[in-house]
Amino acid sequence: MIKLAFFDMDGTLCAPRFYVDGKTAAGMSDTAWLEYCAKNGEDTYRFCKPVPSVVEYAQELKSHGAKLYILSMSMSDAESAAKRKFTAQNFAGMFEDVRIVASDAEKLPVIREIAEKAGVRPEECELIEDTYATVLAAIVAGMKGTHVSHIYCNLT
Repeated sequence: MIKLAFFDMDGTLCAPRFYVDGKTAAGMSDTAWLEYCAKNGEDTYRFCKPVPSVVEYAQELKSHGAKLYILSMSMSDAESAAKRKFTAQNFAGMFEDVRIVASDAEKLPVIREIAEKAGVRPEECELIEDTYATVLAAIVAGMKGTHVSHIYCNLT
């Protein structure tokens, strides 16, 4: 049974959609992204949308007693504030916390820390993610690693 579930935001829980020069874009270079976040602040994610099948999966886990977290990488304080605002507007009461890391490599240590404090074994933790290497790292660490495509294809 999964007791703790950690959801990546960009490309997993949230469909990225930004307006650049009057056109929609799924993303941009790191330099342009930092400028975009600085310009838009906590409204950076205002055109993004929750991914319905992933939200349903989160609700199912929660209904079975799992505690849910967002675990997302961020490059700036503005981006972090925007992710928190998006979460508050779209998922009120669903997630325990939004945990921000500077790189994907920091995700598993954060999961281990939260699990240890809660007295939860690695196999009772799940990481839902769109970066396949991070999913594999979770599996190797003894956790359930779920690639977002598994949710889209009902392979969970």
